Amino acid sequence: MKTLIVRTLVLVGCTAGAIVTAQETTPSSEMKKIAIAMYMTHPALDSLKASVIEQLSKEGFIEGQNVHYLPEKNAHNSITTAALIASDLASRNLDVIVAIATPMAEAVVKHARCPVVFAAVTDPVGAGIIRSLDTPEKMVTGTSDAWPYEDQLRLIRRISPNAKRLGVLFNPGEAASQYGIRQIRRIGPTLGFKLVEGSVSSTGDVYPVAQNLAPRVDALFLSSDNTVIAGVAAAVKVAVKHKIPLYVGDSGTVEKGGVATVSVGYAQLGVETGKLVARILRGERNIPPIVATGSDIYLNTKAAEMMGVTIPDDVLASAIHVFDSIAVDEVEGRAQIVLVVLGIIAVGLITYIGFRRKAQRKGGSE
Repeated sequence: MKTLIVRTLVLVGCTAGAIVTAQETTPSSEMKKIAIAMYMTHPALDSLKASVIEQLSKEGFIEGQNVHYLPEKNAHNSITTAALIASDLASRNLDVIVAIATPMAEAVVKHARCPVVFAAVTDPVGAGIIRSLDTPEKMVTGTSDAWPYEDQLRLIRRISPNAKRLGVLFNPGEAASQYGIRQIRRIGPTLGFKLVEGSVSSTGDVYPVAQNLAPRVDALFLSSDNTVIAGVAAAVKVAVKHKIPLYVGDSGTVEKGGVATVSVGYAQLGVETGKLVARILRGERNIPPIVATGSDIYLNTKAAEMMGVTIPDDVLASAIHVFDSIAVDEVEGRAQIVLVVLGIIAVGLITYIGFRRKAQRKGGSE
């Protein structure tokens, strides 16, 4: 119910934001016009976006002077809304579109009439966004955040040396997840993990699938797809309940309750993306895409404590950042508020109906 309410509200809001343009400021024809389209809100992706804009400023492209940014387009984890946003942007007179995360980039490249710079796309070739990492294309370039799966799985082994069965949640319908599960299947057994897979098709599936996996595994691992990452709060609840560690693949999801990861640096990925956008704005084409490398360890000691995990001292010492709390998902918080309001309304209606019926019975008896 909560998922349905949030998705409905988000879909209505985002559709309106993607289509209605009357309140947008009309830029000078001399300004470069940029659209940034995000598939979802997430700490890592938010950091990436901020770094893109900051790097563009360093490159001399400054909002209000020679650059106009359209109001941010965010699909809020909806494929339907991503397609609407992509279609809307195709009708604009833009100089470049920055498409963040695989589903958004997939939608944008299908419609765009201007150069596209993708960002945080795990497998751009497998997703059909570009034909090759080695052969530059005229209208599309970008940055890949392909996770360092071997480093991640080795970190899991360091923190959970006795773990044998690793539960992996993934959405087989996402290109990024298809890439990820292939890597996990290839590397996991070489490190002594027996994989127990749990597939999901929506964020609402994350909780029941994690619940099903938890009694049968020694640890949980979220693959690199937006569906599962968007449902991390549900996976955290299951891991805490069953006292098993939840491992993830990016720094933002560690902040939201994953125990640990080796992550691509998303702020730096934003810098590299910003550099690509600047080259596009200067008229350059046929720019090779960039694949990020990740070797930074992120930990969450609060999550580890709640899941009954002891992180070795040598791992703590090697971490680039240690979170000591679990970030509350803003959308989750809004959903709770909506449910509370609906609950109050429901109680009020029930009370009102009860009084009416009581009054009617009393009037009939007289």
